[in-house]
Amino acid sequence: MILKKDKQNLNKQNPGPIMGPREATIQPLISIFRAAEEAHLLKFALDKNIFDLIAQGETAAGISEKLGYDYRKTRALLDALTAMGLLHKESPEGRQQAEIEEIYRLSLISFYYLKENSPYCSRDLLMRRFKRLMLTDELEVKLSPVSEESSSNSSAASQAKKNPEEFTRVMVQNALGSSSIRRLTALVVRHPRFFEARRVLDLGGGHGLYPAALCRINPQLEGVVFDLPEIAQVAGNYIERQGLQDRITTREGNFYHDSLGEDYQIVLAVNAFHRQPEILRQLLDKIYAAMDSSGVLYLQHRYLNNKRTAPRESVMFYFNRILEVDAFYLPSLKEAVCCGIEAGFSLSGIFRYRGGDTCIRLEKR
Repeated sequence: MILKKDKQNLNKQNPGPIMGPREATIQPLISIFRAAEEAHLLKFALDKNIFDLIAQGETAAGISEKLGYDYRKTRALLDALTAMGLLHKESPEGRQQAEIEEIYRLSLISFYYLKENSPYCSRDLLMRRFKRLMLTDELEVKLSPVSEESSSNSSAASQAKKNPEEFTRVMVQNALGSSSIRRLTALVVRHPRFFEARRVLDLGGGHGLYPAALCRINPQLEGVVFDLPEIAQVAGNYIERQGLQDRITTREGNFYHDSLGEDYQIVLAVNAFHRQPEILRQLLDKIYAAMDSSGVLYLQHRYLNNKRTAPRESVMFYFNRILEVDAFYLPSLKEAVCCGIEAGFSLSGIFRYRGGDTCIRLEKR
């Protein structure tokens, strides 16, 4: 038995934490690891085509038999995918409780983005993200100084030359899955001068789906998709699939160095301008000169705050990209706006979206 006086002396001798600090818990750190565990589980499910096996509905016993796995462990796997929101689980009607074998079905997100034959299937995009999950020794190599030659290479250009079709397909999946096309189209269409516009330029447009969406709404509008030669050739296929090859053309080149054309009323740039402010300013000068007097420019990118520590999605985006190419730079929102104003534009709106994207609307004075 410990007397009250002894307890007081014991507490004085051992003043260490008993219930943990009030200011913080370890939970945010645990959540980071839990997210990594779920990412690896998602990749496993994609590798094993589990979402296609469940496309019409399937039981744990059925999946266990098809894949040759232990039944109880397979059921736990499917329940974990259900908890992640990728499946849902239902009991068949008209069966006795003891006889019930629950059926797993795809959730909406899996039906649209994970099923192989879906027009919105985003497996290429997800697999590209998985490839960026590096071991610590790989990360150390990427953080090391790079040569002058490699630092000048464009990550997008390198990927485009290596496999332009896959690169463009990933861009399509990202645009459709994030509702980026729907958001930007709605914003552009609301502008009072939209239906007066006759020419739209999409810089780094790749697939051409942004001008395609605008051309369907404004029948007088014609589009130009400007991109690297390898990507522009692939873009033509997407434009043809939309049945808009008579209204949307491609222009090959590097927009940092080559002519953009002229007489545009609308210019779009979506996740395309990733260079230092002095280079961005020069590019905005070119865009200003390529627009007519009523031109409107939409810059939709991830931007950083002034301290370059938020939003979290943008900070992580910048970190991962600069590991790929030393010349990559993600401007702060203030830097991008200042470059636009210095180029002669007036700021007419800043629109922030869930997921980290922000659209800056600049108009020619």
